[in-house]
Amino acid sequence: MKQDVESIIFGAEMGEPLEIDLHEASDVYEGVRALDQFIDQAFVRGEEVVKVIHGRGTGRMRDGIHEALTEHETVVFFRDSHKPEEIGGVTYAVLSQ
Repeated sequence: MKQDVESIIFGAEMGEPLEIDLHEASDVYEGVRALDQFIDQAFVRGEEVVKVIHGRGTGRMRDGIHEALTEHETVVFFRDSHKPEEIGGVTYAVLSQ
């Protein structure tokens, strides 16, 4: 399972997955709310993986996003990006099908 989702995320890192940029969110609560709606829409569209741009900053947004991804019923796996320019600022999430 982990190898399968890692392959999916690796492919997304090399391509252009559906993404959301949360830099405009005024706080973690607003970012999590936007993310929840985004994931629900992506799931309905049949997306396999999504890219979440939360930025580096203080790390509060990243922590809140990771907590929300842990609890979201359609997210089966997530991890930080391994691309050097995205490390710490981008998370990829694999959605159930």
